[in-house]
Amino acid sequence: MTVWTGDVVGGGTDSNIFMTLYGINGSTEEMQLDKKKARFEREQNDTFIMEILDIAPFTKMRIRIDGLGSRPEWFLERILLKNMNTGDLTMFYYGDWLSQRKGKKTLVCEMCAVIDEEEMMEWTSYTVAVKTSDILGAGTDANVFIIIFGENGDSGTLALKQSANWNKFERNNTDTFNFPDMLSLGHLCKLRVWHDNKGIFPGWHLSYVDVKDNSRDETFRFQCDCWLSKSEGDGQTVRDFACANNKINDELEETTYEIVIETGNGGETRENVWLILEGRKNRSKEFLVENSSRQRAFRKGTTDTFEFDSVYLGDIASLCVGHLAREDRFIPKRELVWHVKTITITEMEYGNVYFFNCDCLIPLKRKRKYFKVFEVTKTTESFASKIQSLVPVKYEVIVTTGYEPGAGTDANVFVTIFGANGDTGKRELKQKMRNLFERGSTDRFFLETLELGELRKVRLEHDSSGYCAGWLVEKVEVTNTSTGVATIFNCGRWLDKKRGDGLTWRDLFPSV
Repeated sequence: MTVWTGDVVGGGTDSNIFMTLYGINGSTEEMQLDKKKARFEREQNDTFIMEILDIAPFTKMRIRIDGLGSRPEWFLERILLKNMNTGDLTMFYYGDWLSQRKGKKTLVCEMCAVIDEEEMMEWTSYTVAVKTSDILGAGTDANVFIIIFGENGDSGTLALKQSANWNKFERNNTDTFNFPDMLSLGHLCKLRVWHDNKGIFPGWHLSYVDVKDNSRDETFRFQCDCWLSKSEGDGQTVRDFACANNKINDELEETTYEIVIETGNGGETRENVWLILEGRKNRSKEFLVENSSRQRAFRKGTTDTFEFDSVYLGDIASLCVGHLAREDRFIPKRELVWHVKTITITEMEYGNVYFFNCDCLIPLKRKRKYFKVFEVTKTTESFASKIQSLVPVKYEVIVTTGYEPGAGTDANVFVTIFGANGDTGKRELKQKMRNLFERGSTDRFFLETLELGELRKVRLEHDSSGYCAGWLVEKVEVTNTSTGVATIFNCGRWLDKKRGDGLTWRDLFPSV
């Protein structure tokens, strides 16, 4: 990775720089860029060797600075990524300040990936309408933030600052916020909402949030109907919500299917091919691909791609494939066959992919009553489709503090739980009128979030505040209360600026 700092006065920085990469196959966690050897100086390019998950082709990059140091601003020109194995190049252009005073007055930017001079994502604007409930004490004086999740990643943290209403988030009011020039997230599936618990009346009862993608002219509703309050309900001020209009899956609406057919070397055809898709909810009409002398398909060793409009079929289970002679065509006595190797079907609205490993010779027939039936071999469910079906689940988090002298902490403690379906976001572990995380103690908490799936990691951290901040953590146990499945994350290390490696955070992984 090569990073160019701009040739402008004061363009270099001493701030800490963080990067998150997004690709077709997922995203990285936020990573800090190493500042050693006088990096990020004016009119300078700095090169890093980084090892990340294979999520290419890349779609976007998020860069964040913390605004600290004697030079808290930075003029970022551009960034180049080069795959050391394949030589593939991806450019990210910015050409502006990351600063609280200059340029766009922001410390965070998102850059679209450019491959072979083509932008990999589209731009859009979002309008966010927030409805506060009509119940006593529903309004809040706190500062409110959201993160929008979609098939193309997440929006990063968006502060809900400027509304048409002077006094935001009042009882039974709707506040509207505009976010121009954002990279499109595609089909939206999840919303994270939280507030900072500040102000005289911080508690908030949220009715719903509507997010409109203005380019698509489509609105996504996130139904909430609950408290975000430390003194009401379950005491949580952070909540995740699945998109409510994903119930469209249960309705007979039109959608588009992309069909990719691979012809093997065992036989090509100049004749027609037809398919019918069998889904959980519906059976499609016939999709006929007509061969002609001008437009040939189904040659040996080639792949052909088609689009097919249909009612929504639900999960696709099987398909019928026929090999049909064109009208008035002579069929010789010797049997003509077409070798269909694989068929891949993508439901374009939600991005679910269905694979059929056919590897079959289909004889040419004059009537449609002759066909082959293939069962789905493998299904890849898109992130958006997976998230839309999730329900809220309570997780029990048990933290065991070590027994050595000084093992307890007075600092504020936070946890983030990562699973196959996403993460909880950073949650504070706090209880009223209790002295938590004392030497040899076991502390129990409950967090509600959308079902995380298989748990993969826990990040535990503290803010080093208090008289005795250092902390020895023995282990963390997380239990899905709806299934009873418990996952243990052993630690046995200090989170202390003055002991061990000086880190105040740990990534813990499931114990065998």
